[in-house]
Amino acid sequence: MTDLDELRRALRARETLAPDPGAVLTVATRRIRRRRTVSVAAVTLAVAAAGAGTFALLDRGAPAVSPVTPASALSDVPADAEVPPAAPSVSLQDRSWELAMWAVQPHFASLHYGQDHKYAFEIEVRESAAPKGALPAKPSTAGQLAHPQSVMWQDGPDRWIWARTTKPVTAGEMLALVGKIGTTPPSIASPLKSVRVPDGQKVVTFTSEPLANTLVLCPEADAVKAPLDSRCFSMFVSPSSRAADTVSPGDPLPVHQHRTLGAYTIEIDSSPAGKQAAQELLNSVQLNH
Repeated sequence: MTDLDELRRALRARETLAPDPGAVLTVATRRIRRRRTVSVAAVTLAVAAAGAGTFALLDRGAPAVSPVTPASALSDVPADAEVPPAAPSVSLQDRSWELAMWAVQPHFASLHYGQDHKYAFEIEVRESAAPKGALPAKPSTAGQLAHPQSVMWQDGPDRWIWARTTKPVTAGEMLALVGKIGTTPPSIASPLKSVRVPDGQKVVTFTSEPLANTLVLCPEADAVKAPLDSRCFSMFVSPSSRAADTVSPGDPLPVHQHRTLGAYTIEIDSSPAGKQAAQELLNSVQLNH
């Protein structure tokens, strides 16, 4: 287990105050991790294992955040079958922080950074009305930050941003970091180049990491529910390792198929009825490296 994995575990232990828009990613990544006998260091935020972006870095005294109902899709997160989808138009423009992963779902985007294998910095963008306690605009003074490690603000009509870090920072230091959040899309040279999406399927979750990609497809782009609908497909691309075919009782996607392509293994889960379409999806994968 890497230092980053340990950091993610610490973050998940503090997630009780966080809203959870990523139940689909939770189910998909837990299934994938359960089936792998060799751990991949960046396995989707074990990741966002409470769902992409459900890490709560708020202190115990911070206000709780109520779940929100998204309105329409983020303009930079297409809900159609484009794979890979475009990266979100937001990033931390600070070279002292290394981008570990970005993830998108309809109405939601998340970016995760690390520093010195000790600290994490996360940015979430959500399309909805901002929760109570969020600032009306991006903070401009340190005095606006009630909790130095976490700040939320309205970023436009029905769009808000949540920035948080595990690094012990002062309000002034956090303000400086927030000031470096810009609109340049993040760039990660992840392995997945393209895949032919079955007719009627939509991108529900996509994650991009240096050595891995997760893709969840469902008939409805807003299918953020657990367990995954039996009509969905979940796919994982990672450096080649031994893959197991065990499933859990009641798993809605019990059919596990995989293939090796170069230095990578592509794994896909489906229902028995979707086995043929899953095989075609598996065979259509093209990689960048």
